[in-house]
Amino acid sequence: MKILNKKLFVLDIDYTIEKDEGIILIYCKDENGNSYLVKDKFSSYFYILPNQKKVEDVKKKVEKIEKKEIRNEIKKVEIVKKKWKNKDVKLIKVSVKNPRRVKNVRDEVKNWEWVEDTFEYAFTLSKRYLIDSSVIPAGWIEVEGIESEKENYKVEKVIEARSIKSIKKSGEPKLKILAFDTEFVEDGESKLIMLSFATNYGKKGVVTSYDWKEKPSYVISVKNEKEIIEKFIEIVENEDPDLIVGYNSDSFDMAKLKEKAEKFKIKLKLSRDGSPLYLTRRGRVSSARIRGRVHIDLFNFVSHILAPTLKCEVLTLDEVAKELLKIGKKDVKYKDIVEIWNEKKQLEKLTEYSLWDSELTLKLAEYLLPQIFAISKVANVLPFDASRYTYSQLVESFFIKKAFEDNLLIPNRPKTEEIQRRRLAPVYKGAIVIEPKKGIHSNILVFDFRSLYPTIICSHNIDPFTINCGHEECKTNKPPNLKNYFCKKVEGFIPKHLREVLLLRKKLKDKLKKLKKNSEEYNLISNMQYALKIIANSTYGYFGFFGARWYDRRCGEATAAWGRYYITKVLEFAKSKNFEVVYGDTDSLMIKVPEENVEKIKKIAIKFTSEVNKSLPGIIELEFRGLYEAGIFVTRQKGEAGAKKRYALIDYEGNLEIRGFETVRRDWCNLSKKIQREVLFTILKEKNPEKAVRKVREVIKKIKERKVDLDDLIIYEQITRPLSQYEQLGPHVKAAMKLRERGIPVGEGMVIGFVITKGSGSISDRAMPAQFVKLKDYDIDYYIHHQVLPASLRVLKALGYTEQDILSEKIQKKLIKFF
Repeated sequence: MKILNKKLFVLDIDYTIEKDEGIILIYCKDENGNSYLVKDKFSSYFYILPNQKKVEDVKKKVEKIEKKEIRNEIKKVEIVKKKWKNKDVKLIKVSVKNPRRVKNVRDEVKNWEWVEDTFEYAFTLSKRYLIDSSVIPAGWIEVEGIESEKENYKVEKVIEARSIKSIKKSGEPKLKILAFDTEFVEDGESKLIMLSFATNYGKKGVVTSYDWKEKPSYVISVKNEKEIIEKFIEIVENEDPDLIVGYNSDSFDMAKLKEKAEKFKIKLKLSRDGSPLYLTRRGRVSSARIRGRVHIDLFNFVSHILAPTLKCEVLTLDEVAKELLKIGKKDVKYKDIVEIWNEKKQLEKLTEYSLWDSELTLKLAEYLLPQIFAISKVANVLPFDASRYTYSQLVESFFIKKAFEDNLLIPNRPKTEEIQRRRLAPVYKGAIVIEPKKGIHSNILVFDFRSLYPTIICSHNIDPFTINCGHEECKTNKPPNLKNYFCKKVEGFIPKHLREVLLLRKKLKDKLKKLKKNSEEYNLISNMQYALKIIANSTYGYFGFFGARWYDRRCGEATAAWGRYYITKVLEFAKSKNFEVVYGDTDSLMIKVPEENVEKIKKIAIKFTSEVNKSLPGIIELEFRGLYEAGIFVTRQKGEAGAKKRYALIDYEGNLEIRGFETVRRDWCNLSKKIQREVLFTILKEKNPEKAVRKVREVIKKIKERKVDLDDLIIYEQITRPLSQYEQLGPHVKAAMKLRERGIPVGEGMVIGFVITKGSGSISDRAMPAQFVKLKDYDIDYYIHHQVLPASLRVLKALGYTEQDILSEKIQKKLIKFF
């Protein structure tokens, strides 16, 4: 019997059943990159909330339940104390032998007399273990235990744990990453022609079902689709990666490979325990899980978490990699792939394209995995889940762990009827938006509240269980014009931990200022503060998430009401100082002061910020974000009032900040976006509206002469559901249908690029997939009157220009008055 003591990095947690008992399986790596499996015995349990006068009676009744009635064994029944809705209650904790049959026991007792409710019965054993234990996902543990037989597990050693404790240790061990990508063509049915892979230690290759002379050394030729899949299984077996990474691999690559494997009666064994890949359902889509290895679909992480911070309009591998890594895919269109494959010419070009997709996915994985690991630690979720969860799911997981640490009963998930009831509740009033003063303004001061909603939640103790506490002195802690108030005497569970998150993030951000940018420590701390930011900024939205355990629309309503109150308070204070308010929205304010000297303006702003902050309660704080050289606020399409959330600012270095214009919208072609950006820059930086109009005219002339780049006319839209479910057939749906008619696979998540062509019928009817369009085909009138002119006039209307002014040869000199 060999005793082992190891420091290990936690990658994944699963469980199995041995002798009808749950065994936790922790897949780990040591510092040298060796794989370990740690086994830990762990019992599942749930809670019964009985009538507080009948606790003993219910306990005795539970103890008398026959094993045959529940097809499970009750291991232990005990009375415990926890907090529920800020009150101490007695609960009956029922521990069971087989974790997959917790529901059997719960179903037996849930309708008993004196049983008011049951709790925490729906957690999987691995999730329950993460909640209860000190093990931190993507963190380090110290394990002491007995080395046991490896059985079918592909690891260096298996340890049966005697003790496990979390330890402080930064960084990750040497992790083996394998990125992969597949190429399919339509030949009556979807046909797998290539599968590429690339590892972070130099191994790479392309497996294809065709052989030819002088093929590159990295190409592995096999006979058919079946052998491509079998070779992939063999590669995974031999390379033994810790992480298998793809881009849209859940919905496409893994789903297609599984479908093909079933057709050829192959078990898609990519795991460390010999089990085949399996799909777990997550809402409308499925996630591909591989036991013992972490399958990361980077597309899910990008679309769920990163998308709001990205500038790219479409979340393709090409666009995301270009923005984050400054490199993109090789330029090979689908029709080129089909042509090369059918003619068996230029195959090297196709294999290079396929291999580069895997190499690019690998580079993106190396860039994003540290962020995913940081989120895993903060939100207490496995990397597999951290890469797929939405904001609300991450927030909920974070608070579940904190509830356990605080000895609070975790609320149940709402049932379907409750979710429907929540959906029917009236929408409460959101943030305030102060109508902007249309036109162009110079020397604009911009102020932001630092984490406004999170700091309001903390400062006013907003929590589902602090509402209307009954204390007379707390009734003053309520937002204007609302009836609900929040306790001031007992700190709420959510404000308590949200405050901790905000303070820790501030501490980390202060530390970042002292570190060398892009150093190992800098990146580690930067990723951690980003993970904390996700939790902090998502908590307000979580209150209104229909599926939330801690849902309470009154909390969301109160937070928004106080947000309106504080932005209005600062607005009135600015007016009292004779400052001109240009615009205000949610948590930001833009003003002008009666001063021309730039340095004096900044000093005024700093003093104003200090004075405001002295009047704000708790940790609510206003920040001076900066001084901008100029800004333009455009008119609504109908009427003369300024448009909400449609403005552009330019700083003294020439950097544009744009909100609500076509330049940041997906449903406009690149040509429209480029000309709008040029118009904005010309007006704000050069202060030359006549030149801006001339630029628009030049673009219109090029459209008429067909001297534009066809790629600049492509409009991109994403398919968000099966084509059969669309009631309104918009241009992108019609274009997708045309792709399908030509044998090209179309699925959810796919981004469709299309061009509006000349001819008869509606705009949707004339939407043609971009790869089938030539320069002579596009509709000149559409791109002038539905793209370039509307995009330009969004800006130029603020200066009094009309469509006729642009299309004519006249320039209105009087417009300079707007400056």
